[in-house]
Amino acid sequence: MKVCVVGAGPCGLTTIKQLLDEGHEVVCFDKNVDVGGIWLRHEGDGDQMKAYDNLHLTISIKLMAYSDHPFSGERVFYTRRQYFEYLEEYADLYHLRNHIRFGSEVTNVERKSDTWTVSVRRDGVQVAEEFDAVAICSGPFKTPNRNIAELANFSGEIVHSSEYRNNERFRGKRVLIVGMAESGADIVREIGDVADACTLSIRSYNYLLPRVFNSTRTTDHGTVRSHHHEMLRRATDYPFPLDTVWGRSSLAKALFLAVSVVLGVVTTAMGALRVLRDRLIPGMRAAQPALNPMGEAVYPPKFDIGTLHNDENWNLIKTWNRRSHPDGSWTQRTIFCKNVSFIPSIVDGRVVLNDAGIEKSDGNRVVFKDSKEGEIDTIVLCTGFNNEELSIGELQVKEGNVRNLYKHFLHPEHQGSAAFIGFVRPFSGGIPICAEMQARYFARVLSGKLKLPRNLDEVIGREKEWEEHWTALSPRHTEAIPSQVLYLDALAREIGCMVPMRKMILNPKLFIQLWFGSFNQACYRIVGPHNMGSAALDDLYSELVDNRREMAFRMSMLQLMPSSVHPKHLM
Repeated sequence: MKVCVVGAGPCGLTTIKQLLDEGHEVVCFDKNVDVGGIWLRHEGDGDQMKAYDNLHLTISIKLMAYSDHPFSGERVFYTRRQYFEYLEEYADLYHLRNHIRFGSEVTNVERKSDTWTVSVRRDGVQVAEEFDAVAICSGPFKTPNRNIAELANFSGEIVHSSEYRNNERFRGKRVLIVGMAESGADIVREIGDVADACTLSIRSYNYLLPRVFNSTRTTDHGTVRSHHHEMLRRATDYPFPLDTVWGRSSLAKALFLAVSVVLGVVTTAMGALRVLRDRLIPGMRAAQPALNPMGEAVYPPKFDIGTLHNDENWNLIKTWNRRSHPDGSWTQRTIFCKNVSFIPSIVDGRVVLNDAGIEKSDGNRVVFKDSKEGEIDTIVLCTGFNNEELSIGELQVKEGNVRNLYKHFLHPEHQGSAAFIGFVRPFSGGIPICAEMQARYFARVLSGKLKLPRNLDEVIGREKEWEEHWTALSPRHTEAIPSQVLYLDALAREIGCMVPMRKMILNPKLFIQLWFGSFNQACYRIVGPHNMGSAALDDLYSELVDNRREMAFRMSMLQLMPSSVHPKHLM
């Protein structure tokens, strides 16, 4: 089939690659001068949404990499420049630029009988081209949300975080930052360092996760398949609609979990013996790295960039997280903020926190709902983006909500010929691998190797209801999915690239790695279409499981108990 791809950022690049793997003819349109999307920086980018100067990824490159171009080495957090170079490597490796028309802006997508007419503006000239299918990969970060009614009468400067590059323009000013997410955390820290006065205004608290734990490891090292199963399947009576390792068979499930108990105990014992060996035999313990995953010295220990692992910072993080759930529980029902680098700025007073919300503004004066007020020179809006960009011409998503699409990406009204790739946001995890798996699925649907469910609307409704339950505290994040692992596993089962349960049970080493080891997307290249065989296995086994022994023991023991014993905060 001839397929149009809109956008050559991280999602568009992998979509091109997966479509080519299935033998499709691909034409990608991108208005930029090169690949990379928001990661591409050039002199003419103006106020476009772009990655800011000092950005570090909030998950390790291990989980931001594609499964067909894996990152080899310890988990570290790439800088903006390093990640852009990775995307360039990927484009070069698979010769993707040969299929991209740069400087081309898609202005309309229109359905005509059995084909799609795509209108494109290039060098001021409008042209149209016919395609059999279309994939929108331009991402949700397009239209900044600037509509804050309480600031309508503010006469000073208002800047959206999408325009932020560095803190120089805020030096010596009185700055109010409204809202906060992962990029907002960096912006708060950087502006707090140079502003004459800086206030952070929030209406609710998001759940904070440090990027680093145990001084030397990334927090996403703790993303474990058995843990996600425990949180979102076993520990709740709320119906789970996705197929994963054992499918829908109760017998298969019982067998799998029984094996997991045995191997969990074995993993725990082996890990404990290895620790004992390292203590008793000189030279056996691995040398501690000099730098943590952020590229800073390991000692003194840190949570994040410039964020010491001390009582003051930790106590504020704990207090913040308790307040992220109004009912007093800690249920993970809100998008995580995997960046705590702003915490020291609040602890030492460089940034003043106000959680009452804004009442009104008048001139340069801003009044908060707790009656506090202040004179402000510049307001920075970290208020996210609007969802109306989930449409191009006639191709529209109902209510601008990707949960009205099958698996967050396939349009239910066009027989699998229209997809919105990458409009998905895991609570913790990377968008690129989600986009890759969506693209693999899409490519095989177009090849006729995958059939969509007959009761498509019913399936969409069931999965939407489950996601809305688990993301109830993030009402604006309609693209959010509670578990990247379970979402990807469900896609993998349909694609045919999920390691079969039988293969796992017959190979205890593989079982332990996949169930108790740190999540690694190489697991989706071991078997199935376009697999990488032994290379994928080598990448998977490159991370030892012995450091997950506590997780293995805890998950194994919980399998033996009724779900009622599970902590209330995960219900």
